Amino acid sequence: MVHKHGLTWVVLFAVIVLMFLQLPPMAAKQDSVVHTYSALVEVDALAKQQFVDPIADDRLVDGAIRGMMLQLDPYSGYISPDELPAFERRNRGDFSGVGVEIGMQAGQLMVIAPVEGSPAAKAGVLPGDVLVSVDGRSLEGRSVFDVEGMLVGPPGSRVVLGVRHSGDTEVVKLPVVRGPVHLKTVRGFRRDEQGNWDCVIDPAAKVGYVRVSSFRENTIGDFDAALREMLDDGIRGVILDLRFNPGGLMQQAIDMADRFLESGPIVATVTRRRAVDQYNAIREGTISNVHVVVLINGHSASAAEIVAGSLQARRRAVVVGERSFGKGSVQHLIHLQGHQAAVKLTVAYYRLPDGRTIHRTDRNAHTDAWGVIPDVEVLLTGEQADAIQASRRTLDTPSPGSSPTGPTGELILDPQLERALELARRVAGQP
Repeated sequence: MVHKHGLTWVVLFAVIVLMFLQLPPMAAKQDSVVHTYSALVEVDALAKQQFVDPIADDRLVDGAIRGMMLQLDPYSGYISPDELPAFERRNRGDFSGVGVEIGMQAGQLMVIAPVEGSPAAKAGVLPGDVLVSVDGRSLEGRSVFDVEGMLVGPPGSRVVLGVRHSGDTEVVKLPVVRGPVHLKTVRGFRRDEQGNWDCVIDPAAKVGYVRVSSFRENTIGDFDAALREMLDDGIRGVILDLRFNPGGLMQQAIDMADRFLESGPIVATVTRRRAVDQYNAIREGTISNVHVVVLINGHSASAAEIVAGSLQARRRAVVVGERSFGKGSVQHLIHLQGHQAAVKLTVAYYRLPDGRTIHRTDRNAHTDAWGVIPDVEVLLTGEQADAIQASRRTLDTPSPGSSPTGPTGELILDPQLERALELARRVAGQP
């Protein structure tokens, strides 16, 4: 039998041996960390010792962290202790802004699309505009995350956006008055004399039309109501127009795709470690006897790409138009130690049921491996795209002196919509 004290010394000796065995890799790791951050520590010390003006202790650290996040992607960012309360209110929807979705394309901050009827849209901000300045401050070198924070503010406050319209060289200054962006996101093809939306584009062929401008908390409820009305009218085909839709809430997009899928995958989120979180359709509430045609263009992004891409990948819809924007990443808000500050970090990409990744990155930008590519490509000129926007504004926004019930009339039949209608008529005629 081994004596108790002898056993204790044996265990202690084993622990000491293990510690010594681990010392070389631990020391190597420590040396690597010191080597990586030695220049940062040296610059911090030099600046505090020799810069002409005194520097607050946390100023350089704050700037260094922001610089790190900027090197990751345009959608990640740092939220300082002073900024965190306002950011959390914004995350809850308790904020006002201009109503515009921004993305990064070819190194430029681009307006994917203003929310239809929002302050930005009313001020003249257009899809495809390059955002150059906010209140005279240049946006060069700033991330999407930084600029989103600059655009929010108290309701009624004024912000001046410097934008360069597509194809122009001149920067235009557009004053925008911030306000809450709680707008109707589901609309039809025409308005009746009472100003109500009619979603049946072709009563004879039994084809419906629904335009979804973004994905917000009330989107799927309004979409379901429009679907019920169309089904009551006996539609056999529906055109789902997601052009100029900058995205929004992922769950709303999943629910919309689920309306047309009985089971199986809708979309998955994939992390760097290949961990997959998959979202599947359920049979309850599925509309399986209606043919679907989806319209997209280069300003269809994020949640809009999930709907179009999943229905296309599952062969539940024909997609018409132009290639989508390619914005399919997932950001998480992660609090730092003590919950005094946080980072918004891109942690995953959206992956469609056919294995396709939505997000455009530096690695895949020159390939076909991002976004949603239409089954039937129909390209528009700049004038035709402008005409679509003008037609929508006319119907969506009552003009001074118009009827108290709102505008009447219908949207223009642009080349993309005409092609979608032709396909919908053809499949709607099938039993």
